[in-house]
Amino acid sequence: MEMILSYIVFLPMLFAVIMGLFRVKMPILRVGAMLSALVVFALVLIVTFQFNPEAEGMQFVRHLPWIQNYGVSYYLGVDAISLLILLMTAFLMPLLHLYMWNYEKQGYWYNMLLLQTGVTGAVLSLDLILFYLFWETMLLPIFIMIGRYGHGMNQFHAMKILLMTVLGSMAMLFSILYLGYEYYSVNGVWSFAYDQLATLHFNPKTSIWLAAGFLLAFAIKIPLLGFHTWMAPAYSSAPTPAVVILSAIMAKLGAYGLWRFGYGLFGPTLSYYEPTIIVLAIVGLLYYAIHAIMENNLRRMFAFSSGSHLSLIALGIVLTNIYAWSGSLYFIATHALASAGIFLMIGLLYRRTESVHISNLGGIASIAPRFGFLFAFFALCIAGLPGTGGFVGELLIIIGAFQESLAIGFAAATTMLAAMLFVFWMLQRTVFGPVSRHTEGFEDLTTTELVMLTPIALLLIITGIAPSLFTPLFEPQLQQLLHRLLQTIGGAS
Repeated sequence: MEMILSYIVFLPMLFAVIMGLFRVKMPILRVGAMLSALVVFALVLIVTFQFNPEAEGMQFVRHLPWIQNYGVSYYLGVDAISLLILLMTAFLMPLLHLYMWNYEKQGYWYNMLLLQTGVTGAVLSLDLILFYLFWETMLLPIFIMIGRYGHGMNQFHAMKILLMTVLGSMAMLFSILYLGYEYYSVNGVWSFAYDQLATLHFNPKTSIWLAAGFLLAFAIKIPLLGFHTWMAPAYSSAPTPAVVILSAIMAKLGAYGLWRFGYGLFGPTLSYYEPTIIVLAIVGLLYYAIHAIMENNLRRMFAFSSGSHLSLIALGIVLTNIYAWSGSLYFIATHALASAGIFLMIGLLYRRTESVHISNLGGIASIAPRFGFLFAFFALCIAGLPGTGGFVGELLIIIGAFQESLAIGFAAATTMLAAMLFVFWMLQRTVFGPVSRHTEGFEDLTTTELVMLTPIALLLIITGIAPSLFTPLFEPQLQQLLHRLLQTIGGAS
């Protein structure tokens, strides 16, 4: 079992390299990519069933020397936070391959395989240099997919997301290198291992600047208000698989990084940034929601919706109580499912109408009832429909916000109201109403499309009506992490 995390990380890349070397034809490439995703999903399920939520620290650890002279190691491990994101990623990748099944451009498939390796590697890395390498590995496939396979001003938008993400990554790299040097200064040996760097102590001014390097990278990836200008243009011009990856997976890694490295390395210092993050999150969730209400483009609408909900997740992470933390982690997974569902539906809508503009649509429910039902279902899941997983996550964050303060609680609660406003307004004009010339002859969902979408819908319902099946998987470790963090903050003050 000590190799299982390595298999999960590198299997997609291995498939990509082997199929690339042999220059396989499209049918074999499709089957190989799907086989890779299914095997990874099976391995992640094995990890999930053998994971002990009561145990402290990382599990399934694999720690090997790599660049020994400078303390860089191959160091992988999983805890409750990384496990949930890993499970969600492994679940979605086979469904994305099913959506792409008729894509004839081989670049899509190779980039998706490399992207999966980058994402899982970043989630599981416990050496900061290794984490940085996987963090950058995620960016290249997205850049290629938008720049080469997108539409509109896709190359400009691909370059914009590249430059902004690289800016944050360079700031994070500077902080990582300084941490390694400081460990060398104190201990006489180099190390970039997460647990060893967490033992370092800095004066407040130095710690604030080091934390800023990490926070900038994570704020761009989430994105928090002020770091969001790449978001809507990239979502509107990227191909559907890239949009799903951006919204459902990569944005969540910004929240994961804030949790793992923000608190893990700079717990007391993060309290310095807490008021700023709270203000950015609250203003952002309202700002994005207002923008979503004003949008006519479905992709841009749900891009802003995603920004609003990610701001709520960031708010929950910086509110250090168990309700907010449990809600944030639960919402990371359930919002990933809902956003994947709605962006896949928008992709299918574009295939049928060649338009994602609300003013061009209408009457879908009367022509294609299955399509109309699932489209409305996923849209309402985004808005926090009671009985679905998103509602549970949002509710827990809001309870945690009220525990922090009445004003923050009321501000957090506005997300549900704002989301309902733009979702119902959108559904009235797209799913219902008169049929337009773009929706005449609109085809209902095929069997393949139903096979792709049904697991997402079922999981959203199960996570909504039976959250107790999932919360024991992560709440004990969250309690432990929160207890240690509060002790650290109390000791530092």
